[in-house]
Amino acid sequence: MTSVSAHLRPSGGSPTSTAPATSPWGRWSAAWTRQAATLTGRLDAIVTVTPADGGPPGFSYPATAQIQVDADLIADPAIADPRRPGHRSKVPVAYGVLLHECAHVIHSQWDPPPTVAPVVREAALLLEESRIERRYRDTRPRDRRWLRRAVTSIIDPADTPTDTLWSAAYAAGLLLARVDARILYPADVREARRAITTVLGRKLIRGLRAVWREAHTVGDTDTTRMIELGERWCRLLGIDPTVTPGLPADDAATSAIAAAISGALDTILHNPADTPEPASDSSRPDGPSIHVDTETPITWAERDARDAERHAANRLTALLRRARHREPARTREPSAAPPGRLRTGAAVTLAAQHAAGAIPTAQPWQRTVRRPIPDPELTVGILIDASGSMEDFAKPMSSAAWIVAHAATRAGATSATLAYGDRITVLIPPAAARPQSATCAPTPARNGSSKPAPKPTDSYTCPHPAPHACSWWSPTATMSTPTNAKPPSLACTGPDAPSSGSHPTTNIGHPRSTTTPRLSLSTTPAPASTSSGTQPSRP
Repeated sequence: MTSVSAHLRPSGGSPTSTAPATSPWGRWSAAWTRQAATLTGRLDAIVTVTPADGGPPGFSYPATAQIQVDADLIADPAIADPRRPGHRSKVPVAYGVLLHECAHVIHSQWDPPPTVAPVVREAALLLEESRIERRYRDTRPRDRRWLRRAVTSIIDPADTPTDTLWSAAYAAGLLLARVDARILYPADVREARRAITTVLGRKLIRGLRAVWREAHTVGDTDTTRMIELGERWCRLLGIDPTVTPGLPADDAATSAIAAAISGALDTILHNPADTPEPASDSSRPDGPSIHVDTETPITWAERDARDAERHAANRLTALLRRARHREPARTREPSAAPPGRLRTGAAVTLAAQHAAGAIPTAQPWQRTVRRPIPDPELTVGILIDASGSMEDFAKPMSSAAWIVAHAATRAGATSATLAYGDRITVLIPPAAARPQSATCAPTPARNGSSKPAPKPTDSYTCPHPAPHACSWWSPTATMSTPTNAKPPSLACTGPDAPSSGSHPTTNIGHPRSTTTPRLSLSTTPAPASTSSGTQPSRP
């Protein structure tokens, strides 16, 4: 059995091979070195991209922040420019391996003592795999998609050649633990879970799960606790480290677990949306059946914004700032003393009050006071119809979404962008920094979806556990409060939201509040006026 720690050298050292300056991978090594320094916060970080010659896809030295990534995962050094963000979509597995090793550099700050039994050391380092990915994802949740793809290279089905208890637990620690770490989806490991449960049984899996979930809460430098969890892991499997300190032998005759792992890796590798459909038994009966993806799928390529788009964003930013500005409010107030304009009637009244010995209440002066009005809170939401009927408009709508989101954020607004079809994808979440790269939203083939559209409603359908009567769901109050929410520009086929009979995607209806502005861009002409002379309603 191959050791799970084959790619981790916690004791320090240096890589066995480095890419020379004339290597075709030198550009990748330099670009990823800068990326690793940013991610890890280690200025001494060094990444070497070079063929592994049969070794692990990547390994790292947390003590010296040195990382090596197998160049075979990229194949062609000219496939993309590693200095640009869009290169990640070209090499998702290799980039995921880089992030995995960066997670080790950041969080693997403990080293098993040499006196620890090999079987305990292996169990502790097995728990370390999902622990460091969970800790990394907590700080950079949008990198989940890359770590998910890296699993297809990091895990080798040959590591579990037989169906022993150790092999089954080994597979559970690599696959099922990553589900609790929120790296893999439950649908990714459905078949593997069945095969593992057949060997281990539900009671033993519950015990092992308690161990890895506790490991996810361990600090980065807590060596003692990780070793204790490794010992608990071994004893749950009936292994006494003091009697049998070595790794168990592969003495079973079947290999159903290896086949199940291969199937799980194929599911992850060939899932184009990178977001599997939720299991039918986990869907809420009272909620919408639309899957919400909070992270951009890999198939939605990122590219640098063009000069024309940047110029358009600059112009729109100036217009939004101008429209947002309010002139100071002018009010006239009476005053007992100058400066101001003297009012004759009030002056006579004041003189009479003084002559009568009364308390003077008249204010003979009047002045104009200017009070600044705070700029209104601007909230911009953008919905992109990503269904098959919008295939011809995918590129201009992706460009327009970037221009509006970039300009709105620069103007101090809260912006969010969603793409909807048979699923909803959050492209730009609220309260995020302005996007530096445009996301090209591909569309499926025309009429390629067989899912019926939900019935139109009087509010935008919100698949949040506690949806509000507004257009947006979000962890931020600005975008989830009905009084502050401003619905988006909506581009779709037809003069208004698509009908359930002619459009196979999600229907987005009218907001409840008639005072909430909405701009709907239609790709087909509006219907002609009726014979009675009434005009069709405008959104």
